[in-house]
Amino acid sequence: MQECLGATGSHPRGSGGTQLQARTLTATGLSCALPTLGKGVCHAERVTLEHVQIGNPGPPGQAGTCIRARRLTLSGDVRFRAGLISGRVFGLLPLSLSTATVPPVPVPFLQLTGVHALGLSTLASHATTQQTKITSSEAEAGCPEALRV
Repeated sequence: MQECLGATGSHPRGSGGTQLQARTLTATGLSCALPTLGKGVCHAERVTLEHVQIGNPGPPGQAGTCIRARRLTLSGDVRFRAGLISGRVFGLLPLSLSTATVPPVPVPFLQLTGVHALGLSTLASHATTQQTKITSSEAEAGCPEALRV
């Protein structure tokens, strides 16, 4: 789990790096720097993911990690970057973008449903989970095929 949450750059392993699927993602106090200054890193006060699966590929020839949780809340100084995030804003409007393309406009509250993220890296001061299972990706049938080694 530390490897998933402690990465500050794009994950070096696998073609897509760390991948995430969640029923909902709720971010409060969201802001992203200008792409040229922040290198695609966004900040938030809190990010809560409901019914989340995180797949982290392992090194060549080794299994990766699969994390499944009913709820995962990141708080404090939350920083994250993703090559691609897609979902529906407030359950209605489809959205697909990279954190490197988000305009530098603060957003006090954002909720996405049907969330998929590729090339994810996250760092947070605190992380809490509910009903969490951490396994190797090859042993976990619940991890999407793309997350398996």
